[in-house]
Amino acid sequence: MKGLILALDLLGGLGVFLLGIKMMSDGLQKAAGDRLRRIISRATTNRFTATLSGILATSIIQSSSATTVMVVGFASAGLLNLSQSLGVIFGANIGTTTTAWLISILGFKVDISLFAMPMIGVGFFSQFIKKWPLVRRIGEAMLGFGLLFLGLSLIQGSIPDLQNSPAVVEWVVKFRPDTLLSLLAVIGVGSVLTVIFQSSSAVMAVTLTCAAKGLIDYPTACALVLGENIGTTITANIAAIGAPLAAKRAALGHMLFNVLGVIWAVILFHPFLELIAWIVPGSTQGNDPQVLLTSIPYHLAAFHTTFNIINTAVMLIFIKPFERLILFFLPMKRNEQNQTELRYLKVGVTTTPELFISAAHKEIDLMAGMTSTIVSKLLHAMKADSSELFEHMVQDVYAQEKASDTLEYKITEFLKNLTHEQLSRDMVSEVMKLLDQTNYLEKIADHGERIAKLLTKAHEQKLFSEPDYERLDTIGKQVKLIIKHMRSTILPTQKMDKIFLKIKFLPSHLRSTRIF
Repeated sequence: MKGLILALDLLGGLGVFLLGIKMMSDGLQKAAGDRLRRIISRATTNRFTATLSGILATSIIQSSSATTVMVVGFASAGLLNLSQSLGVIFGANIGTTTTAWLISILGFKVDISLFAMPMIGVGFFSQFIKKWPLVRRIGEAMLGFGLLFLGLSLIQGSIPDLQNSPAVVEWVVKFRPDTLLSLLAVIGVGSVLTVIFQSSSAVMAVTLTCAAKGLIDYPTACALVLGENIGTTITANIAAIGAPLAAKRAALGHMLFNVLGVIWAVILFHPFLELIAWIVPGSTQGNDPQVLLTSIPYHLAAFHTTFNIINTAVMLIFIKPFERLILFFLPMKRNEQNQTELRYLKVGVTTTPELFISAAHKEIDLMAGMTSTIVSKLLHAMKADSSELFEHMVQDVYAQEKASDTLEYKITEFLKNLTHEQLSRDMVSEVMKLLDQTNYLEKIADHGERIAKLLTKAHEQKLFSEPDYERLDTIGKQVKLIIKHMRSTILPTQKMDKIFLKIKFLPSHLRSTRIF
């Protein structure tokens, strides 16, 4: 019965700790606003800039899971390619180590209630300040921060001291990483606990607390930390369920990055511990309070940070082979090359309406490229020097137009369904603009099909003169320029109307045909 009460107390402390992490992360994300998303989404092809973006974003929101989930969302929307996604994920793994340092510095040296309870009070009552949204968001972060340390205090109170739990000590000693098999067992325990609680920070807090109370020794705690690094990858993989292949590759990259890192750490486990001992002064042996409350937590935080820094440094050097490894496990699917399939507008577990807008831009850009190809095929058909080449170009136009019909329908249906979500007025306006752009592109494709039919008739009956072909060539080149401009900027709807004014320049005997 006593053991059940201790377990429930520990579970309650973990619940408060996790609630604090969530509230603090949400509050900081809201306070940062779009700036946080821009930090990640503007990660350039430079792998080092992407890594710094991941470190900064994760240090701000104190959650590598939140950062990796955002990366999966950005990859789904086509805002980040695989190389950029990996860079941000590498940085997130380094950024998340700040939690261990925070707990090590503050969690075992001072009375947590001295600042946890005031922060909870100030943070809670700031929620009633309606006039200043930023104050409310910072207050939410303060409330989360206070709950985080209150949860840590409850965890410390629920875990018994070493001297009072000899039976527990005997059981824990069996899991010391003295052999390879026992080391892998401890790593497995850390992974499972992290998967269960969906937070490496929470399991890290328990690990630090157990080590600070002498319940587990330093090598065991380090092995648990390695397991936590594997377990935390489950969040990104859950987020990638139902998402495009690019998002699945980013999630797989996160898992492989941590798993490969743990492999070398297992092989060099004891030399790695000696390296940490050389970097951080102080002993990790014995039950002296100074060792338990200061030296071991600092060594654990340094172990966590150094492990991720070494991982990142190695992977940044070999990022291209690492990308090829990911592509080996998740190669391009057949429907990824299908022009009638949506590549970015797919409903994943964590995708938000804001990212759907970005994904829609990508889909419309693909449709614009398809429309530009139709115009190019028509221009080549007019200059074809053989009937076979002419027929080939015309058939390509028909195929592209049919594909654009299907793509236009799918994009339109997706955007119409998106309007049923809770969108801001600006986002609704953006959706309507995207619908207009999709409609205009489809009209261009439709006109391309009609012109193809007209060219076929003219080719068979010799209806066009050389000036007629020159005028069509001029119109086609102007349309291509407009589409090119559209793809490089956010195109105002009115500019698309100019495309259809070009029809007026056609000879009257062509405009009077049933095709137009």
